[in-house]
Amino acid sequence: MTHFADLSPYAYYDNDIIESDTGWVTYRPRYDRVNIGWLDAPHDFATRPTPHWLPDALLDIIAGPSVNTMRGFHRCTLCPSQDTPEGIMTEVSHPAGTLLLGHAEVRIPVRPGTMYAAPTLIWHYITTHRYRPPDDFIRAAEIYDRAWTTVPSPWIPDDADHMGFD
Repeated sequence: MTHFADLSPYAYYDNDIIESDTGWVTYRPRYDRVNIGWLDAPHDFATRPTPHWLPDALLDIIAGPSVNTMRGFHRCTLCPSQDTPEGIMTEVSHPAGTLLLGHAEVRIPVRPGTMYAAPTLIWHYITTHRYRPPDDFIRAAEIYDRAWTTVPSPWIPDDADHMGFD
C-alpha cells in the first residue's frame, strides 16, 4: 500500500473513474482531493475510538459507485501475517453483497471544491487496527450524499467521458 499522510494533497492517480451499474465516468477532477486513511507500516497513525456507526456508514459508501478500481489488491501491511487470506484480500459482508476491499477508493465531499479520497481498506484499518480518521472526515461520512456521483453533478464536469457497458 502507498502511504500518504492524512490531509495531504491526493496524488495517487490523475483522473477519477467512477464505476456504476451502467458504465464508467472518467474525468480530471476540478476539485481538490485530500488523502485520508492511506496507511502503511511502519508509519504511525492516530488510534482512538470512532463513533459506533462509522464502520457501517463506510461500508454503505464503499458499496456505492466504485472510484478508481484497480486490477490488483493492496495488502494490509499492518496485519501480522500477510500470508493469511486476510492479508491478501479483505472481504466484508454487506446487504448489497460481499464487498472486496483493497482495490478501489471512495470519495466523500467535505465542502464545495474539496473531496476526501480514501482507499476502501479504510474500513479494515478502523475496525481491525483502531485507526481514527480526522474528525472532519467522520462528520463528512455521517452526512454523505451518494447523489454526488449522479450526472449532472457539480462534482463531475460536463466534459467527462461517459462509457456504457455493452
